[in-house]
Amino acid sequence: MTVPVVDASVVVDWVAPDVDPRGPAGRLLRTLVKAEALVAAPRLMAEEVANALITGVRRGRWEGAAADQAFAQLAAMPLRLEHQPQDLVRAWDLSRRYDEHPIYDMVYLAVAERLGEDLFTADHKLVDRVRLPWVIAVD
Repeated sequence: MTVPVVDASVVVDWVAPDVDPRGPAGRLLRTLVKAEALVAAPRLMAEEVANALITGVRRGRWEGAAADQAFAQLAAMPLRLEHQPQDLVRAWDLSRRYDEHPIYDMVYLAVAERLGEDLFTADHKLVDRVRLPWVIAVD
């Protein structure tokens, strides 16, 4: 069974209060649910998504109650959160290889690489930078 890896840009679009569920991330989610796929992400994904939700409240993008509901949805998602010390070491190597691209993005890449799985992302800058066939833009 495949265990695709998703990054925070995708998961934010799964839970954020103002995102259209018929959009690209929503379509990916429906496909994964239909396939009964287990989905993985680095442990830091939860912190990144939670931070995006709190930032949305602070900037007035949505109300606190809506963010609370989105956070509860995030906490209930059946994601396999990965945390292996070698992922950070690999992320460092990848960041150095790809023009010092941010480490937190490269951790997703390292996890997907270690698992031998596709990485789904809405981060087109990452997709364009690494140009790897298993790093897939969600759009």
